[in-house]
Amino acid sequence: MTGRGKRGQTAVEVSVLIFLIAVIMVGYIVLLPEEDRNELLGSSSDGSTTGSSDSGSAETLLSESPGDVQSEKSSTQIRALEPMRLYSTTESNTQTLSASLTVSRNIIQNNYKIVNFDIENFDTIAGSQLLFLVSDSKGEITILLNDHLIYEGELTSNALPLDLPVSYLQETGNELKLSTSLTWNIFSPNYYLLQDVQLIEDYTVADTTASRTFSVEDPSQVTDATLTYFITCNSDDDGILSVSLNSQEVFSDQIFCEYLNERELSLDTDYLKTSNSLKFEINEGDYNIEEGQVAIKTRTKDYPSFTFDIDSDLYDEISSGSKDVYLKMTFDNADDEKEGTILIQEYSFSFNTEDNTYEKKITDYIDDGANTITLEPASDFTIDNLKVYVE
Repeated sequence: MTGRGKRGQTAVEVSVLIFLIAVIMVGYIVLLPEEDRNELLGSSSDGSTTGSSDSGSAETLLSESPGDVQSEKSSTQIRALEPMRLYSTTESNTQTLSASLTVSRNIIQNNYKIVNFDIENFDTIAGSQLLFLVSDSKGEITILLNDHLIYEGELTSNALPLDLPVSYLQETGNELKLSTSLTWNIFSPNYYLLQDVQLIEDYTVADTTASRTFSVEDPSQVTDATLTYFITCNSDDDGILSVSLNSQEVFSDQIFCEYLNERELSLDTDYLKTSNSLKFEINEGDYNIEEGQVAIKTRTKDYPSFTFDIDSDLYDEISSGSKDVYLKMTFDNADDEKEGTILIQEYSFSFNTEDNTYEKKITDYIDDGANTITLEPASDFTIDNLKVYVE
């Protein structure tokens, strides 16, 4: 065999060897598990890649820097409450029973007096008193109210007024009987000269409860609810204020009028409903509750959205298959998990990566004209750059 023949034979053998090596490599790649094969080839089963594939000839359609994205965000809504006055006070009313009267008694004559009167607003009366001026007197006086003894003995103006127990009163037909003690001296009877005989009526005037309503669109999304208000005292009484949310007591404590400032009360979110009622109640005193509001903090989903345009000529090239469109995201690190869903028009796909880039061909999702990409993160991460390009 000549030297040229040997060289030809050697070339054929080398070609066969290279072919066999190529077949072995292809077979090895085909037999690899899908995850390892994708990692080796730098691609994923859904068409996404983790390397940079946009070349210098690529045309950028969109380039944004979304920054931090969060799976959940919170927002606070304020529900204002109308001011209210809560009070339980006593007001007095004076009823004149007689401008003047005289009672006297001796062994011959008993000159007693009976005064009749009615009680207005009987259901709210808290107390009553009898007041008059003793101009002159001798002996002892007896005073009966509806046959109940009120006073017996010598009486001067210093001992007045006299309490009339509410339990002795009736709404109508009250009888007040005044008389003096008996004396055996015919010519010098016992007597009392009274002027300005008045009945003092004390009435309870009260509005001790008030309710305010507020609405919550979705109670299950509320993470925090806080009631704030200012309270001022119109009297010196330190009563007890109770607050209930939907019939559940959330606060009860004494009001200290010397320490007046803004009050803040955390509301249990488990008690919240779509329509809610706050009930304020006192036991005594007089207070103004103003500038009340409920701050409702809720979970909200505020997804970043981006828009880009594709003109008709470029769309024709994409539709014909001569060009493809890609989405590429670059993250701030390659350690944390980045997970979410991308929506392009009515289409959507999910991603989950720990790499610092994520890339996917989105040719099939593109429309002629305006296109919108919405990112719905399922975890919190940072996107340094979001790019859409065509090549």
